Amino acid sequence: MLDSLLQQVKDAVTQHSDQQNQTSGPFDPSGLLSNIQGLFGQHAANNPQYGNVRPASQDQYGDPADQGGQMNNVRPASEDRYGDPADQR
Repeated sequence: MLDSLLQQVKDAVTQHSDQQNQTSGPFDPSGLLSNIQGLFGQHAANNPQYGNVRPASQDQYGDPADQGGQMNNVRPASEDRYGDPADQR
């Protein structure tokens, strides 16, 4: 997904530079593209890809709320008699 977005940005910059070349003279986007690519690389390095994430329906351990135990008295937020503190401002 990030690679696709990077390619779209690179294409937009290249297309813009082609238009600049036709109207205003030579414009070399290579430095700009290098900086953009570096930003995307930093983002990818700081945000690991979770390729092994599966839907909850495939969780072999199941939902802890379905197993009783200490948390079996948890109710949905819609049943909270005290309401949401954010709504009381």
